[in-house]
Amino acid sequence: MSFLNRSLFSLLCLFSAVSPSFAASLQQSPFYSNGAYYQLDNKLVMGRIENIVYAGIPQLHQIAVPAKIDTGADTTSIHALNIHVQSQHPQLKHLKDEALLKAIAEHFGEPNSQWWLDSFDTPERNIQASVSFDLVNPQSGELITVQRPLARISGIQGRADHGILYRPVVELLLSSGDLTVATAVNLTDRSAFSYPILIGKTFLKNHAWVDSSYDYLQQEAQASVLGKKETAYLGKQALAVSYSLHYRRSSLDARNIEVNLKQQQVSFDVVTPQQRQRLSLPLLKMLNIGDKQHPLVNLTLSFGKTRKSIELVLRDRSAYSSQLRLGREALNQHFMIDLSADYLSEQGLSKAIDYKPHALMMSAQEVIGINGVEFNASPSLAVSTSLLRVKRLKTLERSGHVKPIAAFSGTDRQGSAYVFEQDIQRNILVGEQSRPVISASLKLGEQILHSDIALEQATADKPEALLIGERFVDGPLLINTRTENIFNKTPPIKAGYVEQAQVAGMAIAVKLDTGADLSSMHAEDIEYFDKQGKPWVKFTYRNKAGVEQQFTREVVGRMVIKARVGETADSRPVVEMQVKLGELSKRIRVNLQNRANFSYSMILGKNFLQHGVLVSSDAPYQLTKPLK
Repeated sequence: MSFLNRSLFSLLCLFSAVSPSFAASLQQSPFYSNGAYYQLDNKLVMGRIENIVYAGIPQLHQIAVPAKIDTGADTTSIHALNIHVQSQHPQLKHLKDEALLKAIAEHFGEPNSQWWLDSFDTPERNIQASVSFDLVNPQSGELITVQRPLARISGIQGRADHGILYRPVVELLLSSGDLTVATAVNLTDRSAFSYPILIGKTFLKNHAWVDSSYDYLQQEAQASVLGKKETAYLGKQALAVSYSLHYRRSSLDARNIEVNLKQQQVSFDVVTPQQRQRLSLPLLKMLNIGDKQHPLVNLTLSFGKTRKSIELVLRDRSAYSSQLRLGREALNQHFMIDLSADYLSEQGLSKAIDYKPHALMMSAQEVIGINGVEFNASPSLAVSTSLLRVKRLKTLERSGHVKPIAAFSGTDRQGSAYVFEQDIQRNILVGEQSRPVISASLKLGEQILHSDIALEQATADKPEALLIGERFVDGPLLINTRTENIFNKTPPIKAGYVEQAQVAGMAIAVKLDTGADLSSMHAEDIEYFDKQGKPWVKFTYRNKAGVEQQFTREVVGRMVIKARVGETADSRPVVEMQVKLGELSKRIRVNLQNRANFSYSMILGKNFLQHGVLVSSDAPYQLTKPLK
């Protein structure tokens, strides 16, 4: 059977009220617990985003810093400011910073030659170089000055004709879960990127698997469970809380915002019906949201006796009923939501791992079957009885039939039409609208659950949807935003960071890159044309092994790639390709680019790997055999 949630067995048993045998079957789960952390084959299992701690820096050793986990990156990279490199070597001491790094590469060898592995400090290579740099405390904005010996240099291939970009590499102690690794990290300004740390092979190799279907997997068991309605406190000021299950950022209602970019400070008023207070905080960054910029700050808020440090966008929320909206990033880092309860923080928040039994856990996006038809389903904070919005709905009375019949039709998750007729068990009144309620047999992965479903005719403002309410099950219903399709999780496929894949009939070597959102493929001779009013593209794929094939595909989108410092953003066409890795076959979106300067002509990113592929940085070809 498929696994409800590929995680800690003891946690899974708590969420197994669907059938009596369900908990027992979960003992086959491939992940096991070492304390509160998830492991497989004695290695940590990390999500695509995890918290990292600077274990060797006293000022930061208890502060969690969000990081992207990237099996495609050879070196770990951290955000640093005021980076300066100097050397006492007689031939190099007149040089500093970028000029010094370039000179080291020219005198002693390019980074890819790995000459530094023999010894950085042999007499003939005694560079005697050191690096000073500042790390940012994500909670206070304080700059922490650190000095370390230069361990080596890192060369990053720039896009287009930018050549090699050199970075200083130092060694730092980094921790995740119960794992601490002395890690080679390159230092760079990552302020343009979403996360200040990028964890690469220098941390992952021999230590961790990466599961792209999760964010903050290691935080799941220790998540605090909030109620559907909550009040948070900023000091003694009460803030009404709402949730966004899809948007990343959290926001706070702020008025009279004044930003001092020179001092990197922001001042603002927090206004509630009972109180107003003015705060001045370090400015983390300015975010572009729509056509406006909004400041991002870090605030410590209280949920009962539980205190959490949360990044917040400051904006006017006076048109909304809540002063605080928790977005997906904050939920992933700290919380789950009990859809069946209100104001749990008043009683003291429980952890997910200690949550009372007979609970069901679901993600923000699920696939649920009704009478053999599959629907995209999501939890709703606005309905009590689960609701199916349909394209057409009629109530029928038939002679000899005791109960009225609901005749309804619409489209399923694939866009195919369905038609149902089912007895109406009762009607519920919502405002001035009466909704018929049916008793449905629901398929959640391999399990069957019987639950009441209300019906409503869709409108332009309220399109077809399956919304899961608090009465979906008898008992707690937990919302876990860290992943999708919990009900349909399958046993993981273990793979190396390079594997052989079948791509549109071609057998090619591909790099498994958890840091990439979208898969990418080498393309030459790209030609655009219109076909029946839609954009299409012709291109040629070829690789160093001599494989060559021409393709014609519809352009289904465009992807803008964020630029590194000193580079410009890159826009690429996106097409669909059929990709098969082992027994896993999926039609996925792929962006086209000239990858002639890269080692691999294709990378598989999150949009393929999220279907159950666990990636190891230890070695290539752990699932497939290399091409001859």
